Amino acid sequence: MKGKRALNTVELAHLHHSIESNVTGMQMIFGFAQSAENKVAADYFYKGGELAKGIIKEMSEIYLQNDLQVPATAGGNVTTSKIPPFSDKMMMYCVSLFCSFSLGGNSLGTAFSLRNDLPTKLSVFMKDIFEFAHEGAKIMIGQGWMEEPPQTIKH
Repeated sequence: MKGKRALNTVELAHLHHSIESNVTGMQMIFGFAQSAENKVAADYFYKGGELAKGIIKEMSEIYLQNDLQVPATAGGNVTTSKIPPFSDKMMMYCVSLFCSFSLGGNSLGTAFSLRNDLPTKLSVFMKDIFEFAHEGAKIMIGQGWMEEPPQTIKH
């Protein structure tokens, strides 16, 4: 932690939330990957699981650099089942929601951090998450799985 002030409780809360939500998301996405029927979707899910794993690793490293114990999350692991819990379309939509939640959480973490290093790191994560979400949107459009939301009437 040389040269940096200690993390405050608000920063710790945002880091903890990020680790916890990425662990849950990683497990869900890897489960989706092994059960997806569409190869493009399965490959996309694997990529998302690796992205979440990288975020978990970097967030955990911040804890360790500050001589803090990395938070343990609730139990649960991906099973070996290949039976899809939902359609590929629904799983893609769920991952889209995960990305939106992650972007929102990282935005809050960035806004409420008083250290210079955390907003920078969170901004890089947001760029990566946005690019991943954008790739997912293109896949959904290509498969005909993206629906247009209701529009206002233009006069």
